[in-house]
Amino acid sequence: MSKLLTGVNLTKEYPGGVTALKNVDVEIEKGEILVLLGPSGSGKTTLINLLGLLDKPTKGGVYLDGREITSLGERETCGIMNRTFGFIFQFFYLIPELTVVENVMLPLWIKEKSRLKLKAYYEEAESLLAEFTLVKKINSYPSQLSGGELQRVAICRSLICGPSVIFADEPTGSIDKKSSEIFYDIVGTLNEKREVTFIIGTHNDKFLQFATKVVYLNEGEVEKTEQIRVKELQ
Repeated sequence: MSKLLTGVNLTKEYPGGVTALKNVDVEIEKGEILVLLGPSGSGKTTLINLLGLLDKPTKGGVYLDGREITSLGERETCGIMNRTFGFIFQFFYLIPELTVVENVMLPLWIKEKSRLKLKAYYEEAESLLAEFTLVKKINSYPSQLSGGELQRVAICRSLICGPSVIFADEPTGSIDKKSSEIFYDIVGTLNEKREVTFIIGTHNDKFLQFATKVVYLNEGEVEKTEQIRVKELQ
């Protein structure tokens, strides 16, 4: 297996002397399902934000395929976040003025920017929404959806561009049991058939059933890293 994403000596400090993350090293292999486990305030979200380029570390660096990407300019950073990374946020972050299908297809439009393919983008988004039993909600707005529906739309949006790495921060925290089971199946399918790498911060120990590696965090530091199984790539 090859190292896909590496965090070296990652530290994040905030004004007032608050250290959210301290000297964290983490390696993610291609095709892995890495679970970040720890109590609230342990640094899971901070680590996801740094690895996913949503925030910059106070110290340390992030490497993608051996290339340092922490110090890239805005254009290159946005390109990686759109084409290589996918995100499932704990608090959805859907655009209220757009319909469900428009929210899901938006990253694909940003990626390819072809007005001639708008119909294809729509159909791809609609197909993905159907997998999450949301096809009847495609023309609804976020304000018209339940919490579970909002999270499922956010999951669909993260998958639309076919990313190599998906970052998920408590992805099942606001959805019902049935939707959670659908999400577990999607994670397994994407990881097995497309070799999508997942980095999941969660309190939900059900993710451990298919994790390849677990990083235990506490008070911003790594307590231990446990390799559960080695992913066999085709």
